[in-house]
Amino acid sequence: MEQLSRSGLRFVLALILVFLVGDRHLEGQTAPRLREPDWSAVSGFELPPAHAARSVILVDVDSHTVLHAHNPDLVLPPASLTKVVAIDVALVAAERGEVSLETTFAPPEVSWAEHQPPGSSLMFLGPGQELSLDDLLTGLAVPSGNDAAVALAMVLDGSVPAFADRMNARMRELGLVDPYFVEPSGLSPQNSITARSYARFLLAHLERFPESTERYFGLQTYTYPQAHHQVSAAARMPITQANRNLLLWDFEGTDGLKTGYIGASGYHLAATAVRDGRRLLVVVLGIDADSHAVGGALRAAEAAALLEYGFRDFEIIRLGYPDPDPVRVYRGRDPRVVPDGPTEIVISVPAGQRERIVGFREQKDAVVAPVPEVAVGRVGVRIGTVELASHSLQLPAQEVGGFWRRVWDGFLLFVRGIADRIGGREEPKL
Repeated sequence: MEQLSRSGLRFVLALILVFLVGDRHLEGQTAPRLREPDWSAVSGFELPPAHAARSVILVDVDSHTVLHAHNPDLVLPPASLTKVVAIDVALVAAERGEVSLETTFAPPEVSWAEHQPPGSSLMFLGPGQELSLDDLLTGLAVPSGNDAAVALAMVLDGSVPAFADRMNARMRELGLVDPYFVEPSGLSPQNSITARSYARFLLAHLERFPESTERYFGLQTYTYPQAHHQVSAAARMPITQANRNLLLWDFEGTDGLKTGYIGASGYHLAATAVRDGRRLLVVVLGIDADSHAVGGALRAAEAAALLEYGFRDFEIIRLGYPDPDPVRVYRGRDPRVVPDGPTEIVISVPAGQRERIVGFREQKDAVVAPVPEVAVGRVGVRIGTVELASHSLQLPAQEVGGFWRRVWDGFLLFVRGIADRIGGREEPKL
């Protein structure tokens, strides 16, 4: 067996540390599940017009509700959307104490701009410079530097493949199966995502690092190298580059996230915006165009139209769930127990449909002790036949009661069984 490299060993030890110590901030974080109501079945509600992208998804961040989707499971190369994952894993590493965002270093020679493929987006790393990890993440987010992606991989894990392994481990940690990465810049067509899985990743990222929009993704421009980065005469002169996310200038409330393009994928944009306290997230993948100017404008226009649709045609409200009924616990220490259920729900609903919302409850009426903690039903809300959200009702573990309780309840179960058979009802599924 080949020996682990020093960087590989460091990564393995870091993973072991995570499993042993845990993440005290969001231990066991998994990407949120998406609610996906069938809006086409809501009478009187209009869906958005057709779009040019091969795959899109629009999500309300607070309620985790899909407001619109088109081919959300189509697998495509993410191009530079990959860099958001690279930034995310770097922030996780900093949070876990593996690195510090303030640590300064000279960019490794392999990451210098002159060594990147022709046509690369660049931060313009080079000799005579010194920068922090925080600077590097800004160079990934704003000018989308492929050189910055290589530097990040080298600084954290000593090689691009090892860093790609870290990215894939992060996806598995979040419970995401679809995303796969072979390198962090997005240049490779072997990287892959779907709009649905990428949206779930972004929800997890925004939940864990809400400051990343203001700190990185919402910046309109970035100048590098600045005076404090130039430590020798060999350093390049400063260059100011603009964020390619046109919505940062043109769509009210936009504060992120990232654009992407390679020939194999077409033009991508993942964007998020906030209005009146509501945050929406849109992922637009695979727009074809003959030029960067046209492709950049088309993806921005499509994302803006979907975001406008979400803000205009939906509202978010908070409701109370229906109260659960007590469950009869035969042979139990406590004969009637109220299962644990939610008290409040945040839902997205089509504008003007608030009065049509109704609650529902589906619940078993009895169990037989002893029984471990078990789901005995669910409560939720719907419009007509369209379910907007639901939550399981959990009955805590129930121990058996005393002798006379068991005898009496045994008799009651016998009588109940006879009555159910006479009445044609099924016995409760216990």
